[in-house]
Amino acid sequence: MVKRVGKLVIVLVISLLVFTACGVAEIVEVGWSGKETSSPNVDERSLEEQIDHILKLVSRRDNELLKNYLTSESLSKYGDDHIVNRQQEIDKKLGVKQIHLRDVKIVDMLSDQNIKVYEAIMSFSTDYGPVERPLTLTFIHNQDQGRWELEWTPATIFPGLTVSNDIIVERLQAPRGTIFDRSGRELAVDGLSQQVGAVSGIYDMSKHAEVAELLGMTTAEVEKKMTQSWIKDNMFVPLQIKASYTPEQTAHFANYGLSVRTIGSRQYPYDEALAHLIGYMGDVVFEDENDPKHEHYRLGDKEGKRGLEAHFEEELRPVRGVRVSLTGASNEILFERAAVPGKNFYLTIDAELQQKIYDVMKDDMASTTALDPVTGDILALVSTPAFSPSAMTMGISGHDYKLLTSDPKKPMFNRFQMRYAPGSTFKIPTSIAAWNSGVLTEATVKTILGKRWQADDSWGGYHVSRLVENNKPQDGIDAIAISDNIFFAQLAVEMGADTFYQELVKQGLTEKVPSEYPFYTSQITNEGTVGSEVMMADTAYGQGQLQITQVHLAAIYASLVNGGNIYEPHVLKDNERIVWKSNICDQTGLQFFRQGMRKAVETTHKRNVGRDYAQFAGKSGTVQRGWDKDLGREVIDTWFIGFDNDDPTMILVTQLQDMQRRKDNVTAFSRWGELMDSIYADGKYTVP
Repeated sequence: MVKRVGKLVIVLVISLLVFTACGVAEIVEVGWSGKETSSPNVDERSLEEQIDHILKLVSRRDNELLKNYLTSESLSKYGDDHIVNRQQEIDKKLGVKQIHLRDVKIVDMLSDQNIKVYEAIMSFSTDYGPVERPLTLTFIHNQDQGRWELEWTPATIFPGLTVSNDIIVERLQAPRGTIFDRSGRELAVDGLSQQVGAVSGIYDMSKHAEVAELLGMTTAEVEKKMTQSWIKDNMFVPLQIKASYTPEQTAHFANYGLSVRTIGSRQYPYDEALAHLIGYMGDVVFEDENDPKHEHYRLGDKEGKRGLEAHFEEELRPVRGVRVSLTGASNEILFERAAVPGKNFYLTIDAELQQKIYDVMKDDMASTTALDPVTGDILALVSTPAFSPSAMTMGISGHDYKLLTSDPKKPMFNRFQMRYAPGSTFKIPTSIAAWNSGVLTEATVKTILGKRWQADDSWGGYHVSRLVENNKPQDGIDAIAISDNIFFAQLAVEMGADTFYQELVKQGLTEKVPSEYPFYTSQITNEGTVGSEVMMADTAYGQGQLQITQVHLAAIYASLVNGGNIYEPHVLKDNERIVWKSNICDQTGLQFFRQGMRKAVETTHKRNVGRDYAQFAGKSGTVQRGWDKDLGREVIDTWFIGFDNDDPTMILVTQLQDMQRRKDNVTAFSRWGELMDSIYADGKYTVP
């Protein structure tokens, strides 16, 4: 008996090693003599091999084939409902990927010539992780058939399973990470909303129009939702999600067979003011059944679709937990993995500053950026007009979405992320380049005659023009104050195209801005190489092929007040203060440029920007950006960038687009003054 058992164990171990080394789908099972037989006439050794074969069928979940080797009592008692169908149901519920038996051994004290009892460990690889259970299998010797048969019970599917109990899979949820501003104010947070729906069978299908009017939807939208193929009687059919409904609305819900449920949803306390920066959540869309997203998401889940919600999706997203248990008196927990909350993010953004900027700019096609010049912290990023991330996350109606996407002001377009020609605001970076190359000093004076200029005849018919004709001698401070295009074009020519280009490279104009937020990369020329003399002359006053992001321009201007460094512009709080470009100009030059910017406010922009409560210094820009085909006119943008010269705690840059479409006299210059009125309403601005 011992020898026979030893031989059986050896056979089992060899078989299990082969089985374990292969994936379930890779095992090709054949009969003991090369093909399957239902009642082989074999010797005692082949009887042992029968048991080995049955064990393989159990591991392979090949229950259709396994039925051929079960006792007649098992087949009669359980039938296909349990032996095949329930096994498939359990495997689907657990997401069983692979099973194998290990540590298989015969229990001598329970075995004899007609009964063999085996113990093993049944290991499951599932969607939720590994599960191991002790398994006992009993084999009965069918003397009439001359073979061993398995006494099957539901425990063969999953040890512990019976006719009366079941496996329960509970998905454990954790909150998505919260996004905070620099002071701990919530910008994006998990919360509760109300979902209104109709109960099929109770809902009156002739009332689509009335329900649509009540909910602010279109009749077509309501009809589409209420005629979905999956709907059966007495089912709750979701129609709309909102933060809340008015008493006037809820008073009519019962009349139409509508009811309200409280559900979890993403909340955006500052809504439109931070729409483009924070973004919103939307339904996960799978490309196909092999989409890698299936590893983290299930049908009906939401993911970040835009902004930081999308950019930091992998870290904001919680890790779903799971609890697998057996029902019944024991309520045994088979497997449990705790849910892990998503990571919280603290931004450098000052939400109250962001809101004030939005309130002033909300009706303009504009973008505005605020930067702390001492740390590089981005204090505000505003693109207007904007959309409601709350509405987008809760499920905006098709009608409202069409209004957004067809709006000529493009509220879905994120302007602060983009790069544009900066116009005359670029005369400060040009001045830095000219100062470093020696063609601009405190003693530099130019007498420029007329409104047009070219370096020589090689320019052909091209001339640089200036808005203000100043035929008197002027120095660099005056040139900044009146924004003389010719003065700066001449500086570029005197530097030479190569030198000017390389000086701009030192200010990061060809590099990706080192920030956690994905801004576009600024450029000097389209090709990324030195342009012609004419092109570089145009670059000097912010035209040509030059394009720069607001945050990059603000970082360069910040060097005027922080001692000459361009800091990495951060959007995440508590990141290390890192110098991106150091000592881009000496202290004499920095003070010189600030004098020019202060004079620009005192003279050119005294009415728009000058204020009694602060000593503002700044630089304006007017840009020709393409052609408006509808109006047959040039597209015009205006810019203004500046700071409080006495207390420079913030660099603020704003851009108004498509001025040719405006019928008022509003410019970026006047809006900048309005912004400061709002920001300084309670005194000088201090970074919180």
